[in-house]
Amino acid sequence: MIVNESGLRSPRANLRKIATVVLSALLFSSACYEEDMTVLVEEQMPVTFKLSGSGYLHFFAVWEVSVENQSRIRSQRDAGKNRLLWKLSPDSLTESQKVVSRLPPITYGSIPQGFVQKEPQEGAPAELVEGKIYEAGGPAYDANGGFVWFTIKGARVVKIEAPGGN
Repeated sequence: MIVNESGLRSPRANLRKIATVVLSALLFSSACYEEDMTVLVEEQMPVTFKLSGSGYLHFFAVWEVSVENQSRIRSQRDAGKNRLLWKLSPDSLTESQKVVSRLPPITYGSIPQGFVQKEPQEGAPAELVEGKIYEAGGPAYDANGGFVWFTIKGARVVKIEAPGGN
């Protein structure tokens, strides 16, 4: 410890102590940092999703949003009324490959390497219909999952804000 002639700690020693505490706090907070999953939908066809975040994907799905859920905030929606069109699970990926930010873009109807199609059990998913509202995304662990709402207008994909946010 650095002490001056009067036996008190010098300002330099105090600065070192403060720097050590700040550095330790930064290292601890960065180790615990979780970035929730976000789902971006590209505007052009075919419908393609890009995922980002720090968690691990549990599954990815696309639902047709029921008319009654289209005006409700998330806590008021009845998920059982939405129609599941397509569901993929990253069953053949290693744990480190399931990190959301490392996943490849997902194109509706195409099964990325390492994924298994769970719904429909056979064949291609239903075609997306212009004017209907869809929700795409899924849950993650070690961070929150994420979802996006979208519709088809002409030959374009249009993101829609869900009531209460996506």
